[in-house]
Amino acid sequence: MSSVAAPSPPAAAARPAAGERGTTTVADRVIVAVAARAATEVPGVGAAGWRVLGRTVDTARTDRVPWVVATIAGDTVALRMRLSVLYPTPVRAATERVRRHVAERVSTLTGKTVGVVDITVVSLPMPAAPRRVVR
Repeated sequence: MSSVAAPSPPAAAARPAAGERGTTTVADRVIVAVAARAATEVPGVGAAGWRVLGRTVDTARTDRVPWVVATIAGDTVALRMRLSVLYPTPVRAATERVRRHVAERVSTLTGKTVGVVDITVVSLPMPAAPRRVVR
């Protein structure tokens, strides 16, 4: 009876040191996408409606993500967001939840530190009323 030995893992000395192996670069648009998606994970928060000349031309929709711009300096990120908060959700509480959640998700998924999350709430849409059916 013969046995097959599994190949041994490479020795630790054969691998280059962590500082010599290279770096991982996260594109700016990835940070923006992570932040926008994380904001929609907070209950009562959605995308801002389209605006023309300062006026909202459609209502906030749940199938879109909030508008986000990231300014990146080394490992620190500053975010600006425009979003809507579903009425009657308290705006201050909702924006604080968004700040905490977005900072945590961006840090976890990209390895960047979020310094500032500047949020502009552009609308307070009413929840959709159930459709009435006349019988």
